[in-house]
Amino acid sequence: MSKNKGLVIELTSLLDVILIMLFWVMMASSDKAGKAEDEADKKLAEAKAISAQAEEMMEQSRRDIEIGEQMAATLDGFENGEMLSISLNVTDSSRILSFARSEETMSSVVLTGYSNVETEIRQVLDSLPHHEGLILAAFIYDGSVTLHQDVVAIKNALQNLRADYPGIYFAYVNTSA
Repeated sequence: MSKNKGLVIELTSLLDVILIMLFWVMMASSDKAGKAEDEADKKLAEAKAISAQAEEMMEQSRRDIEIGEQMAATLDGFENGEMLSISLNVTDSSRILSFARSEETMSSVVLTGYSNVETEIRQVLDSLPHHEGLILAAFIYDGSVTLHQDVVAIKNALQNLRADYPGIYFAYVNTSA
């Protein structure tokens, strides 16, 4: 007679396969989570870049508005006679360069040469309230008594100052005729 010991099932191999499959599923899901996290980080970086760009555009808009307000104030002042006047007056013994705004004399200098002309004009321009913005000025001279070389020297000084004051505009007024 044979003794029936029963059926013996070996589960070691099955357990190995199940653990391998479980490990594979966990790795696949963590890889998808890693990719999703990378994608989320990329989207976040893009959003931050767009936000920084928007902030920069807003700051530029604020600067543009401020410049516009300064220009409007300058033009309003121009309508009310607040233009900077640079006058060259010739007397018997001297040449006087005078600066006035709103018909009030700001300063005057006796010209002894041409080396100090640009410096004198620069000092007056720097004293203006919005010297970085729009500046409207007129160079006024009497061509019948003023030497041509004086007028040319002052015009050259004014042109040289345009590099440092990009918002400056000059009118040249000859009162002789």
